[in-house]
Amino acid sequence: MYGLNKKGIVLLTTVGLILMLSLLILKSVDVSQKYFEKASERNLFVQLDKSFLDVLAILQKSAQNIKDAQSLSTIIGLPIVLNTDSGDLNVMIEISSAAGVININNLVLNNNNTNEPLYNLLQNLLYEYRVINSNFFLSILLDAIDKDKNERTYASEAALQSYKFSDGGINSKESFSYLLDYFVANGGDAKIYSIPWEDIIGFFGKDIDFNYIKEPLFTLIKKEYNLHSLNQDRVISSYDELMISSSDKDKLKALNIGFFSPRILCGMNFFYLGQTKSLNFLYDIESKKVGYIETIF
Repeated sequence: MYGLNKKGIVLLTTVGLILMLSLLILKSVDVSQKYFEKASERNLFVQLDKSFLDVLAILQKSAQNIKDAQSLSTIIGLPIVLNTDSGDLNVMIEISSAAGVININNLVLNNNNTNEPLYNLLQNLLYEYRVINSNFFLSILLDAIDKDKNERTYASEAALQSYKFSDGGINSKESFSYLLDYFVANGGDAKIYSIPWEDIIGFFGKDIDFNYIKEPLFTLIKKEYNLHSLNQDRVISSYDELMISSSDKDKLKALNIGFFSPRILCGMNFFYLGQTKSLNFLYDIESKKVGYIETIF
């Protein structure tokens, strides 16, 4: 009975959060035909900015009630869609897990040693895509993440070769793309571009949420550890529910795979008269902090 009551409270909390976000966006953008007939590009930008601040305020107030895999699953992938009667403007808010990929910065441990399980996983990924000079690319990544200027191999320290790159961490898609280009420009294999990197690596957080591991990474992990029976057909809350051996559990734990991460990615997309404006931001439910903000115009 207690379990049912707990689930009911979680559901009501989640429904309340979604309703609050919906009502808030309706109020924030003033979704009415009269307004949008007069809306300009500048007005749309202002509304996007205001909507971000309002959504953030709601998350800071309400999202701390999301504390486990089950409650998180009720809001992940559930879009909030609003539009005008004429269809001139559509607003969509979508919340997803930000822990479905590997933080590439975890390739270097706090003691400056290489994270061997992660290194081997990436090495096998490069082998699978038949990337020549894969060791050189991994050296480039390691030297980009560590804080020293010591080259692991010739020309592997990108920061020594160009003022455009500063080492000590890879913190954005732009920085990672620069390293891909650097690898190819210095004799690396252009097949490196064919790897679906966005579905495998990211730039924030220590953990990976098993329930939201993206498909290319999930497939890679299963091949790496010969766990072909592993699947994501339901929400898992602990290793005990996986029905795998202790040694296999240890392999997954070595990659910091768990079953609840407080990091969520909020995407806000405004579509108006053929224009698209988007704002994505990383939010940590526990710390109530924004990790980064990305705007796309």
